[in-house]
Amino acid sequence: MTVSSARTSSEFSRAELAGDLRHDYSTSAAGAVPADRRRSQYHFIALWVTFAAGFTYLFLGFQYHDAGYSLWKSVGIGALGALAYLAYALPAAYLGSTTGRTHALLTRSIFGSVGSVLVSLLLIGIAAGWTAFAFNLLANLYDGLFSWGHIVLISVLLAVVGITNNLLGFTGITAFARYLVAPVMIAWVLYLVIKGLLDIPSARLDAAPAVPDGSAPMGVLAGISTAIGSVMWGNEPDTWRYGRPRFTWPLVPYVIALAVGLVLFVAGGWMMAELSGAGQYDFGPAFRYTVHYSLFGALWLGAIVATVLQIAINDGNYYEMVNGGQNILGHAPGWRRWYTCVLVTAIAAVFAWRFPHLENGFFKVAGWSAVALPSATVVMCVDVFVLPRVLGLARPLDEVPSWRSAGVGNWPAIVSVAAAVLFGAWGLMLFPGQTSAPDLGLVPVEAWIGAGLLYLGLAAAASRAPGARTLLGYGRPGSPAPAAPAPAAPDPSPTEV
Repeated sequence: MTVSSARTSSEFSRAELAGDLRHDYSTSAAGAVPADRRRSQYHFIALWVTFAAGFTYLFLGFQYHDAGYSLWKSVGIGALGALAYLAYALPAAYLGSTTGRTHALLTRSIFGSVGSVLVSLLLIGIAAGWTAFAFNLLANLYDGLFSWGHIVLISVLLAVVGITNNLLGFTGITAFARYLVAPVMIAWVLYLVIKGLLDIPSARLDAAPAVPDGSAPMGVLAGISTAIGSVMWGNEPDTWRYGRPRFTWPLVPYVIALAVGLVLFVAGGWMMAELSGAGQYDFGPAFRYTVHYSLFGALWLGAIVATVLQIAINDGNYYEMVNGGQNILGHAPGWRRWYTCVLVTAIAAVFAWRFPHLENGFFKVAGWSAVALPSATVVMCVDVFVLPRVLGLARPLDEVPSWRSAGVGNWPAIVSVAAAVLFGAWGLMLFPGQTSAPDLGLVPVEAWIGAGLLYLGLAAAASRAPGARTLLGYGRPGSPAPAAPAPAAPDPSPTEV
């Protein structure tokens, strides 16, 4: 290939960035990612290693230690959580890659107007909760390193600054992840774990550590549920709409990322707790000890690593919030994507301000994350992949309906998600004032399965009722939406690396 016949990588990057700045395929006017905008598998490996690893997973390992888990039990439970998430995540990714749509735009076609608004608000709220947790954690790490204090003020300022990458669109996220974050985070935690394995006696690795005062033991199923909630996004179509439309195509990126996040980083968090002294340190002071232990005492380097990781992983949270906001507001005349970025930044700042007042905030956010959005995604998978085969109900997805032409609501879908969320919240003790729950098993997985099966049954009943199309949220006659680019057809070519 001659130089004149090929674009350099920098030229391609500039063209890619320019395209993403024009639009992010997140409104009804440009709602499906076309085939020529799909990305490589390496791109997704770098992205998901960043999204599925970071200080959230170090914190998870730290909590496992405080719950009395040995190192090997912590790693095993993290791995079981990864397997449960993978069973959900593959069909969720396939939903995005075959339609080319964001999670929020899919809800407009499948849930109707009412359901779409509700799920989009859920998207924004849960992502804002994770953003608040992440930046409060980062502010605590600064305090542990430098005794700065002012946790709430710093976390709010970080929430405002954190939107920067999303102002550049999807490319801004992936460039940050691919070239800077992934190598730094893997190298540091791998060194920490190896050094800890060499220094900690094997008897301590196998033994259950003492539970610190004020901490409650955590059952195995509760531990798996927390792992699922920690890694769960719920809006997987948002990123995988840029991928190849093949069911197993995301498997390699997912497996690598989950091994890093729910195995390596969980082990690293456990090491932080064990090495710093169980029951004596909070996460911030434990991080300072770990910097001395594995980063040669370079506090400034620890601060840089922590900042890079937290900002990078929150790119995904902001991206989720922006796409939810774009679904609701992006069609408005004169509305620009950066307006939505400003709006969700304000929401994230408010959540960061209030987060310290939330009791067991990490577990609350992880719990809602584990059941709410994935239940909606499972219902959409059933609608797109199961109903046409089982009931002969094929919903048109060739274009994103306008709010005027979308159905009022797919009531079987809305009821199914609501029932699954209520069951999951009850089973995970998420309701205010709730102090106990019956032993219900692996609640998040049961909520997903329940949502899918209930929707299948209610859709079958609704299809035989008068006014079936209205009940199922099919678009009513009216002004059609602007034509969207056609989604990519399934690609039989070899996996791109």
